[in-house]
Amino acid sequence: MTNTSVLCARENRHPLFNFPQMYRAYLACRRHKRNKPSALKFEHNHEENLVALVEELRERRYQPSTSVCFYTSKPKAREVFAAAFRDRVVHHLLCHYLEPVWERIFLHRSFACRDDKGPLVAAKTLQAFLRRVTANGKRPAFFLKMDVRNFFMTINRQLLFEMLSKHCPHRDELLWLVRVLVFHDPTKDYVLQDAEGLRHRIPKHKTLFGAPPGCGLPIGNLTSQFFANVYLNALDQFVKHVLKCSFYLRYVDDFILIARHRWQLVQWEQAIRDFLKTTLQLEVHEKMTQIGPVQSGIDFVGYIVRPEYRLVRRRNVGNLKEKLRQLRPKLVAQTSSDTTYRFDAETLEKALATINSYLGLFRHAQTARLVEKLFQQHAFLQKFFLRKKHKIVRLDQALRRMRLLRQQVRWLQRTFPKHLCLVQVGCYFEAFDAGARTLAKTLGLKLKPNWRGFEFGCGFPTRFLPKMLDELKKRRLPLVIVRQTGRELSHTKERLPDLMVEYHNASRNQKD
Repeated sequence: MTNTSVLCARENRHPLFNFPQMYRAYLACRRHKRNKPSALKFEHNHEENLVALVEELRERRYQPSTSVCFYTSKPKAREVFAAAFRDRVVHHLLCHYLEPVWERIFLHRSFACRDDKGPLVAAKTLQAFLRRVTANGKRPAFFLKMDVRNFFMTINRQLLFEMLSKHCPHRDELLWLVRVLVFHDPTKDYVLQDAEGLRHRIPKHKTLFGAPPGCGLPIGNLTSQFFANVYLNALDQFVKHVLKCSFYLRYVDDFILIARHRWQLVQWEQAIRDFLKTTLQLEVHEKMTQIGPVQSGIDFVGYIVRPEYRLVRRRNVGNLKEKLRQLRPKLVAQTSSDTTYRFDAETLEKALATINSYLGLFRHAQTARLVEKLFQQHAFLQKFFLRKKHKIVRLDQALRRMRLLRQQVRWLQRTFPKHLCLVQVGCYFEAFDAGARTLAKTLGLKLKPNWRGFEFGCGFPTRFLPKMLDELKKRRLPLVIVRQTGRELSHTKERLPDLMVEYHNASRNQKD
């Protein structure tokens, strides 16, 4: 047996900190982080690293490593402390033991960072509440919306630790690890990443560096999200069992109460303020507190929720429009006479993921006309993507699956019927059939009959492409350049569009 196998066999006997449990935590941790540099470095010797973590936990020598402090600007400037990958594995291990216990304590209507408790479920639950309290819109009702001011930076770590210690399984073993993670201060050991200087745009009280003594949890860690739910569980229990509010739900630090009468919400508002201040040492965000009729709509988890329907928040629509405006110059270059479309694979994949994520949000609201208008305003997307119900796909998706040159050329001819398709075949760019005749006539090249299984073929070496393009542009011929990607298929090479050129009023000029 290897040294690792011997160590694994010995460590497996521990009821909590053993190799199988640590390995499960590792698999869960790397699920969405596998391509990150820290994850790749850890994975290179992951068995030895996991065994070392197990030994540190068993001997109580474990201490969190250096964090990475960086800043984001969307949707607003925010400070994030990203734990090292090895620490994230430990976070998953701890939550694996704590979550089942606390899931039995949390209210059913507490959302965020819980299985099947995402933003969409929260929005649907709120809408169901509105329908119930208004009898499907037949009677008036009111809502109270509140959130906690500067929540993560004002969480009292001692209070949090006391809450966790009351419901800690395997108390002797886990309570030590809970203490280490709750009272760890990442501002004492971090690497700063802030090339754009965003940290100067964040008020001091919104960063861990300006947090009150003994307060603050880093944004960005799994444990911080879980601990936040634990901390505000006291508020949930107070609203539900002391105030007796039947229609209450919370998403992180945003919470909503619904009642038939406005005066009831006014009383509850003051009771909640007092409870947060005296019991949890938190304050309500004054500007975000709102009381109003439910028919006016409630801005919650990205949607404007009304009893009858949901709309998308204007900020989300504006964010998508801004991303599309930034995308266009990367893919489209326009002059007074022509427009060039660049099929850059990396840019297209990022755009595909971004647009589909927004369309996934939009599909759960009344946004059919909004989506149609967005695609009309950004018509360049039709050159790269196809719309399919509530998502888009790459225009060349079908081409990537074709295993024969003949199939690829036929697809290109159908997809770009008005364009001259120049297809890279080894060291040549070639056109086929009608395109071959056009290319031969335009550039004075030799037309080859019965070429590569086509009626006609015509081409030139790849090194002459710039010269040939200049000549074709003088003739104002719409064209598509198709290059080999280097990927080998079963009977040919993968080929994808690389460049497309179209001319303004090209059809009219050709007639002239």
